[in-house]
Amino acid sequence: MAVVCGSMACAQQQAPAALPTQAVRGVWVAGPQHNKFWQSRDSIREELAAYKAAGLNTVYPVMWMQGRTLFPSAVAAAITGRRQLGSLGERDALREVLDEAKPLGLRVVAWLELGFASHHNGAASTQELAHLKPDWVALNVHGKPVVKNGFHWLNAFDAEVQRFTIDLSLELARNYPDLHGIQGDDRLPALPSEGGYNSGVRAVYAAEHGGRQPPANSKDAAWVQWRADRLTVFLRQWRAELKAVNPNLLLSSSPSPYPWGLQEYLQDWPRWLREGLIDEALPQLYRRDAAGYQRLLDETVALVEPSNRAKLFPGMLLALGPNVIPSEAVLSQWIAATRAAGFGGEVYFHSTGIQPRAEALRKAYSIKR
Repeated sequence: MAVVCGSMACAQQQAPAALPTQAVRGVWVAGPQHNKFWQSRDSIREELAAYKAAGLNTVYPVMWMQGRTLFPSAVAAAITGRRQLGSLGERDALREVLDEAKPLGLRVVAWLELGFASHHNGAASTQELAHLKPDWVALNVHGKPVVKNGFHWLNAFDAEVQRFTIDLSLELARNYPDLHGIQGDDRLPALPSEGGYNSGVRAVYAAEHGGRQPPANSKDAAWVQWRADRLTVFLRQWRAELKAVNPNLLLSSSPSPYPWGLQEYLQDWPRWLREGLIDEALPQLYRRDAAGYQRLLDETVALVEPSNRAKLFPGMLLALGPNVIPSEAVLSQWIAATRAAGFGGEVYFHSTGIQPRAEALRKAYSIKR
């Protein structure tokens, strides 16, 4: 095994892309199984208009889930034999989103939701990556596939896995020059800390540690950091290749909260932000109540230098499937707390909760009907 970028100095740091002058007020749009957004161009138009009316200005539509793209992809077809998610037929839904978002003044950032995960439990028809590329599967200390919280993982350190992910992103950047950005998730770049025991990773580790094998304890702090550093190397390479195609394209990240995200998924995102490797950070501060959100917000404030807080937009848990999570009062408290912390906005997961909470959003953003 080799990594796409084997040295921490392999790519020059790029200048950050320009952020919008107003606070980011965004929403993630999940896949067709969760909402009507993707049913037709008319439904896309209607949903985007509703987001705009609620005061939002940025949309993060999913473009990679369950081994399928939601845009016509030659890169995906070369591996899976399918250009995109079957329910979209021959439509170019991303083109529809971009064309409908433009007159509304909405930014569009392509969300690579599953990242380095192959699929989730129950997605039997979309397991082609793990089935077609068994050498891509991440292994734990016992040599078994890494499965965590129902997600089946690919080896984030494998050169082919990294190349496939970068090539998907480059395809988006080249085919959609009006796209505002591309976003990794809590699964990109990421790997459960139970992973990293593939033979190629072991060999690289041994070569750097006098022949010693990685610790059997997957939570060993030095072993966690060693693997996290390799994901940072990948991120640097990913950024360099994207910026070479379009210097103005945002590289966005939506990681797990720190330090939990480092310990569980090898995501050292405060470093990414500090070193200018990402243009915006949307840590998933998912809680159901005002006090729980405030605690995570306070912890995040302590991690981020004041000069970087305008690049950070906390993720808020708005809905799970059709179920709206916060009351209007709690949502208003979350928004007020985020503004008081000096962050550059907020992003909601996910879009099915926007219309039920549209009035609270309009009040918070001083939007008149």
